[in-house]
Amino acid sequence: MDLGSFVRERRRALNLTQSQLAVRAGVGLNFVYQLEKNKPSVQLNCTRQVLEALGYVLTVEPDPEAVSWSALPSLPPARQLPWD
Repeated sequence: MDLGSFVRERRRALNLTQSQLAVRAGVGLNFVYQLEKNKPSVQLNCTRQVLEALGYVLTVEPDPEAVSWSALPSLPPARQLPWD
């Protein structure tokens, strides 16, 4: 399930309109609409606020199928700048 569908389903399960969720989360109505439509430009902080208003927290966890960082070639050392 994508994030927009999740938010829409949870909002409806709580019998909230998009306007009510926006007020509850402290974001604009247009943001809730865009989030539920999976617009790629939504802001992470506002997304977090909406999820918290629905009783959820946003977390990040490693993807077991993703390539490990240790398997990637090492990056060159950072260049030292004169003012550092």
